[in-house]
Amino acid sequence: MDLNELIGRFLLLFFSILVLYFFSNRKDNETINPLMVIVGLCTFSLCYLFTKIEIGVGIGFGLFAIFSILRFRTQSFTVNAIIFLFATITLSILDIMYPYEKIEVLLFFQLIIIGFYIAASLIVNKKASKYLNMVDVKIPLLNDFSLENGNVRKAIQEKINIQDFDFKIVLVNIVLNEIEVQVFY
Repeated sequence: MDLNELIGRFLLLFFSILVLYFFSNRKDNETINPLMVIVGLCTFSLCYLFTKIEIGVGIGFGLFAIFSILRFRTQSFTVNAIIFLFATITLSILDIMYPYEKIEVLLFFQLIIIGFYIAASLIVNKKASKYLNMVDVKIPLLNDFSLENGNVRKAIQEKINIQDFDFKIVLVNIVLNEIEVQVFY
């Protein structure tokens, strides 16, 4: 594998992961850490190394053990993050290991994986998020207050002076007589 082919494969992977990352962070309340992109790039590098050296089955089991330990020793990942990681690892292995003579088949697999990922992302998220900021707001729950959309929206506008926003009711606390709301603006 010459340097031009390696750079081409790397750029294909890099732009594929960027597309996946963009469509993974469309939810208002859940984002993926940008450093997770490095997992795919590291897998790409490891697979390149494994194609250049003689490797035994023990190394494969060792890597599996390391990933298992990381899974149980770190914070729990969201389903969105796990799917993103699996997709980036899959794309990185495909990009480095697939024969360059069959580049059209590689591009087909890339487009299918990215296409399904984008379609699933659009179906799950229903709409692209236009709000980049979020704040938690507590609204007093008065006796005549109802949880209708208009009433909650008016109470939020009185509390914070913004006009274009979306919100999600997190908790209705009857003991403290307040409503916890996440406001996206």
